[in-house]
Amino acid sequence: MKICIVNVSEWVEGFHDVWFGQMKESFRKVLRPETEVVIKSIKCGLRGDNPLDFANVYFTHLNKREVVEVIIQAEKEGFDAAVVGCFDDWGVNESKAVVDMPVIGPGESTMLFACQLGRKFAVIVANMPGLIAQIEEQIRQHCLQDRVIPNPVRFDVHAFTETWEKGLQDPKFVADGVVKQARELVTEGADVIVVGCCGIGPFCSVAGLSKVKVGERDIPILDPMMVAMKSAEMAVDLKKGIGLPFTNMALPSEEDFRRVRALFGLPA
Repeated sequence: MKICIVNVSEWVEGFHDVWFGQMKESFRKVLRPETEVVIKSIKCGLRGDNPLDFANVYFTHLNKREVVEVIIQAEKEGFDAAVVGCFDDWGVNESKAVVDMPVIGPGESTMLFACQLGRKFAVIVANMPGLIAQIEEQIRQHCLQDRVIPNPVRFDVHAFTETWEKGLQDPKFVADGVVKQARELVTEGADVIVVGCCGIGPFCSVAGLSKVKVGERDIPILDPMMVAMKSAEMAVDLKKGIGLPFTNMALPSEEDFRRVRALFGLPA
């Protein structure tokens, strides 16, 4: 089985190499040994060193198109599934309209999985402008308002740049911040903590953080990349085993696919 992770920003040598290396170490804990994981980045798009760009809906609209292009190409190359490497699930729904393989969004899959583990969950997101409102909208889109605590989305205690700079060197620095925030959210009624960032989540997994002790309870802390990758593996098994479809949309004919792409100057 081959699963493609789609990196939603341009590849930065050194930075993304370390990040993906850390994720692969974590995947070995849950994925089957024969499952191959490959990361592919968009050819052009937003960069992590300009976080304000991610708050602009037009900029992210342009970025989504690049994500979909990578997923279309991945299916042509024989991948069995794709996972979008962003909790915002950029391009997931759009991709499901044009490819037959499972496409998994970490945001949707992790929040739904959280509902299996507890009555109420909360989400810790990267400390970036606009993200709280964005994740709150995701919760509404998935009709999960009754499964979250009041004011369910909170910023990470560290600034976005500090999280990445120090996390690559010391994942425990990031994990400790998540634990601090998680304890507060549990006092407000959370049974499960969702790490709403595909950068912070893997740092937690590398640091060995999957739960926090609060009183007599073990509170789950979910890394969205771990959940999404295992969901993708399961989706491929179900698709190959019993033919279960993983889209509720009718895929376009090859003729329509080529015709519409030509209207926008895209290669067939």
